[in-house]
Order: sequence, then structure tokens, then C-alpha cells
Amino acid sequence: MEAVRRSILVVDDEEPIRKVLKTHLTGAGYDVVQSPGGKGIFDTLEETEFELLICDIKMPEVDGVDILKYTRERFDTPVIMLTGLTDTATAVDVMKKGAFDYVMKPVRKDDLLGTIQKALDYRDLLLRNRQLELENTQYQHSLEHKVRERTGELRIKTKELESAYGAIKSMSIQFANVLAETIEAKDRYTRGHCNRMRYLCVELGRKAGLSAERLELLEYASLLHDLGKVGVNELILNKEGPLTEAECAKVREHPAIAEKVLSDIPLMDGVASIVAAHHENFDGSGYPKNIAGTKIPVEARIIAVADLYDAMSSDRPYRKGLAIEIVLEEMERVAGTQLDAGLVRLFIDSKVYSYVKN
Repeated sequence: MEAVRRSILVVDDEEPIRKVLKTHLTGAGYDVVQSPGGKGIFDTLEETEFELLICDIKMPEVDGVDILKYTRERFDTPVIMLTGLTDTATAVDVMKKGAFDYVMKPVRKDDLLGTIQKALDYRDLLLRNRQLELENTQYQHSLEHKVRERTGELRIKTKELESAYGAIKSMSIQFANVLAETIEAKDRYTRGHCNRMRYLCVELGRKAGLSAERLELLEYASLLHDLGKVGVNELILNKEGPLTEAECAKVREHPAIAEKVLSDIPLMDGVASIVAAHHENFDGSGYPKNIAGTKIPVEARIIAVADLYDAMSSDRPYRKGLAIEIVLEEMERVAGTQLDAGLVRLFIDSKVYSYVKN
């Protein structure tokens, strides 16, 4: 297949120069159109698309600089200017005005063909860049459209997932409540304790600035903190009197029992570690691992505060629930040893205890 011949327009008011240039260029494989310039040159430029313009600078009627300006404003066609030996300064000036290059008269064939090749390579590169810019713009628009479509799909999926998650959470809370009721069925003196703990702990956690995710863990842990009591004999749990040392040791096993049970339930690992530590004391004197301070999960420290309050303010086999003033005074007394002092202060100052009734 024969290669497409590149088109060149030669504009010069001197016919002999036009003929020489046409001879050189036709012999090199170019399609050449000649023009003497004048007013008709602008029509010629508009009517036919040329890949390169070779134009004399000094011409009567229409100056080459005007033709250069017209071409640069409307087309991507590179322009090579022709100039005489005495017009070097003018040639440099037209370069500043947008000419690709200039060639001195009398024209040397090799210089002319080399300059033409560079100009056409430049034009090809310019057009390729324009094409790439267009393709990039089209791609960006297509990508934006796909992103909008995908975003819409994701919004729908998100709503579906949120709905499903809400249903799962509701079922999980119901399941936790059932477990809590099972715990309380073994210990008739703690009836309602788990549910009160749920409200106390979540409110104190909210006051303490816990994230929504950690509040959710805390909610489950507060309901299930005594789950391990299912492994403790009911006679010990319901004994109406002081426990023996051996019986106390059995009761102290309930955090570890709960941890083992919850660790085997999917998505309950975080809850298990909180429940396991809810009887650890802030000074390290608690059980089962004797950890202290901030090494105890903050959720477990919150449960410890709420647990002490509810235990003292509720009726027990051996006593009636104590007055709130006495309970709060005792909580302040053990702040920093048994309980986290900062959480005790927050519990009292924010009157978290007012959110539930025994």
C-alpha cells in the first residue's frame, strides 16, 4: 500500500523561487501547492488543509508575518519562513511570533528538507498529544460516569447491609438477653441486674467518649459479664450467709469460665476479653490475672464501677440495698484501689446512677 503523501503549501511572490521549491519537494515525495500570496491566500488556507506552510516574509499586498499570524490563530499547521541574507533580524522576530523555523535564500535543498521533516514531526507530535488529551478527557468522563454508577450501587448495598446489620444486632441483643436471663435464673437475688448493668455501662461509656463500636462491645459485655456463673453451683450463688474460702474460690472462677464460653462464639472475642477482666482491681489486687491500671480494658473498668454500684444499691440475701449516699461514699473510698478513680468521678458527677431504678 502506497504511503500517503504529505501536503505542503508554498507561498512566495516570486515564481522562479516557487518552481525551485516545488521541484525539490515533489522530488522528495511531497504534494505541493503553490501560491503567489495576496488577498486570496486566506481563502486558500481556509479551503484546503495543509500539513505545512512555507512562506516568504517580504511580500507585497499581504506580508508574510500577517499570513503567519492568521495561520497560528486558526490551525495546527507549522510555518517555515523564507528570508533573504539581509533579513536575519526579521527572521528571528518571526520565530518569536510562532514560526517553527526559517530558511535562508537561496534555499539549499538538504537544509530545506531537514527543516521540513522536523516541522512535520513536530506537527505529528502536537496532533498526537491533542488526541491523547481528548482520549484522556473522554476516559475521565467515562470513569466519572462509572464512579457515579458504582457509588449509587454501593449506596444501595450499604443500606441493605445496614438493614441486615440492624437485624443481626437486634437478634444478638435478644440472644444476649436470653443468656442474661439464664444467668439470673440461677441466682434469684440478682434478678434484673444484667439489664441494669447494660444501661449503667452504656451511659458511663458514652460519657467517657467511647466510640460507637466500643459502646456496642460494652453493651454485650455488660449483659454477659456474669455468664460464667452458669458454671458455679446454685447452692453457692444463693447461699444466705458468708461464703467459705473454697466457695469464694469457686465464685472467682466465673470470669475465666465466661471468657472460655464467649471465645468459642463468632464475633465475641472482644466481649470475651472485657468480661474476663471485669473483676480486676485498679491497683492489681483483683482476679483472675492481677492486672492493674490501664492494662485493664476501659470497658472492664466501666463494668467494675457499675457492678459495685448495682451490687450495693440492690437487695441481697443478707441485707437490703444501701442508700445511694452510702453507696457513692463507698465508691469514692475505693476509687484508685478497687476502681478507676476517673471513672468513679465521672459516674458520680454525671449522675449516671439516675438512669436506672432498682
